[in-house]
Amino acid sequence: MLWSPFRNWIVKCGLSLVSFTLIASACSSQTRDEAVTNIEVPNQTEIPLLHPIKPDQESGPQAVRETWYEEACEYSQFTPITDFEVRQIPAISEPAPRVPFLDPVFGTCLVRVTDRSSDLEPGDSSQGMKNEYSRVQSFNADESRLLVFTTDGNWYLYDARTLQPLGQLPVWHEPRWDAEDPDLLYYTEETRLMSYQISNGQQQVVHEFADDFPGQSLAAVWTKYEGSPSMDGRYWGLMAEDQDWMTVALLIYDLESDGVVAMRKTPPAEIDSVTISPLGNYLLAFYDNHCADGHLGSDDSPCGLMVYDRNLAYGRGMLRIVGHSDAALNAQGEEVLVYQDIDTDSISMLDLSSGAITPLWPIDFSKSAIGFHFSGQAFRMPGWVLVSTSNGAHPPSTWMDDQIFAVELVEDGRAVRLAHTHSLYDEGIEHDYWAEPHASVNRDFSQIVFTSNWGRSGTDDVDMYMLKLPTNWVLLLH
Repeated sequence: MLWSPFRNWIVKCGLSLVSFTLIASACSSQTRDEAVTNIEVPNQTEIPLLHPIKPDQESGPQAVRETWYEEACEYSQFTPITDFEVRQIPAISEPAPRVPFLDPVFGTCLVRVTDRSSDLEPGDSSQGMKNEYSRVQSFNADESRLLVFTTDGNWYLYDARTLQPLGQLPVWHEPRWDAEDPDLLYYTEETRLMSYQISNGQQQVVHEFADDFPGQSLAAVWTKYEGSPSMDGRYWGLMAEDQDWMTVALLIYDLESDGVVAMRKTPPAEIDSVTISPLGNYLLAFYDNHCADGHLGSDDSPCGLMVYDRNLAYGRGMLRIVGHSDAALNAQGEEVLVYQDIDTDSISMLDLSSGAITPLWPIDFSKSAIGFHFSGQAFRMPGWVLVSTSNGAHPPSTWMDDQIFAVELVEDGRAVRLAHTHSLYDEGIEHDYWAEPHASVNRDFSQIVFTSNWGRSGTDDVDMYMLKLPTNWVLLLH
């Protein structure tokens, strides 16, 4: 089974994030010209509750019904916050599941989607429930369904409109929604790409990649958890791993023709993950070994971030070392990578065609280490990316600490602050990997899911939350 390596990968990722942030903290020479006034928020024991959700036990993909936010989220007076003042986190009790509430600092509408104490199936020993990851789309094609992951590696389906749990899914790793069919899900199972039809439970083998490697024994063909297909669902960037879990090939799979259209054999290498760019033009390979200072990877000596054209014939080293990241589209519809630039202590944007780097926001590591995750999944609203942070100072000492915010993909662009995560993260505790928010945005940047332990550091007791924005929120910016 692949679960044991996944647990090891989690621990490795936690250590990797710590090492990245410590390196950045130790080397940082930048400070931000920001307002340092602390905005005091009175401690509260209760949060403003909104209209309760009406349970709907007969939910279905084609049904037309009230959404959880239709009555609950009143945005007629909403004013997006775009300043850089340090706003303190109010001490508020953990919200009840499926009861919408307002963020008392930023005025946004949120709801706790999952109930870790009652939503799990009998026999599931998971202690927490969360969205999978920032680089993965949680919503199906028509946004009627929502995927939830548990701390023991199980998958659950929720009605995204009413938030009612619909049960556990019998899928393996990396479930990815079809780009057009809201009833269809794909996932990887060892060397196979599988499909699962939600309405009838039918499972099928879409492609057996072992057939593309005759005489070779493989353990898995996948993205290694963090990748996604192109935005139209056609192209998949994958890696083949041998029985020692070493990458031995990169490949491009075309779902439309059901064939591997490009393959690049490699000497056994440790690659953290791979993905394909939103338009399907590039495969991105994130190598575990970073390049030496002042150097980039090459075809003969890959390291750091390697970017390959769709035919995999030519690889370009584009970053010598890269923190967390996600591919996105800028306002011109061009493919970019938004990432934590460890060399410059900034949130930066890499043009995947030209290699040009645009610094977006400096990061102040002088007060504490901060972990970053990025979600560029809002392809219907190009030009913006979602950022979530963890491991900031407690109480916050910079405007970025323990928050979810949107960043405009232009130099000197705007940042829109959306919510505190209320997730307490301690880099020295293994369990606190689950406390990382991993916020992920839907396709039009109107709904966001994220994870929080609501102040319970050192446990797996996490739940998934959802934040709803008005569809015209960009027009409200000044």
